Amino acid sequence: MAEKLIIVGVGTTAKQAYDFVLNYELYDVAGFAADEEYIIEKEFCGLPVYGLQNLDKAFDKSTVKLFIAMLWNHLNADRKRLYLRLKSQGYQFVNLLSPTAKIRGQIVGDNCWIHDYVVIQSDVKIEADCMLMAFVLIGAFSRIGAHCFLGAKSTVAGGCEIGEQTFIGMNCTVFDDTKVGDKCILGASTAIKRNVNNYSVVKSSSDSIQVQYDEKTIEEKLVSQKNIR
Repeated sequence: MAEKLIIVGVGTTAKQAYDFVLNYELYDVAGFAADEEYIIEKEFCGLPVYGLQNLDKAFDKSTVKLFIAMLWNHLNADRKRLYLRLKSQGYQFVNLLSPTAKIRGQIVGDNCWIHDYVVIQSDVKIEADCMLMAFVLIGAFSRIGAHCFLGAKSTVAGGCEIGEQTFIGMNCTVFDDTKVGDKCILGASTAIKRNVNNYSVVKSSSDSIQVQYDEKTIEEKLVSQKNIR
């Protein structure tokens, strides 16, 4: 029998996660959960919505696991805060792994979402709470820090290090043996050939334009204007 799962979120990303789980029959989804201020309806996708503050009254923590269905808002900070909060309360998390993904490295953390046709080569380490969209390629001996987001068809070549809470846009390519710092934004279709400092934004089609910010400001550079919870 499949493990029981609560999807944390009541927005478009939660709907996508639910469809993903159902399509591949990964878990038995028992419902959704969110903080009370985000709950508008008592049901979502035909299943009950629980308040996170009272979730432990509805389910024993040993019998149900969570997945936080949030993407990159505030440079992954919203998802990171919720993950750490629920982790400290004793909840366990699952990884959503597409059966079409080729995983030869290690996913050493939980709450990771590995989408369709992702390739993770040998001796790779993926830390906790990372989202890898469709067709991402991670080259051998690379490390992806916790709380990252990698857009569809992005490539991290071999021997790279990607710092925590970094956003890599669609079709971005990080060349071999490159180090990218914490909380960076690598724009779509950029080519990253040199090391990138912490809290930097790289926007151009080459890596010649790099702007560095302080830690607080960088999180405000990637904010969704719609509900992605």
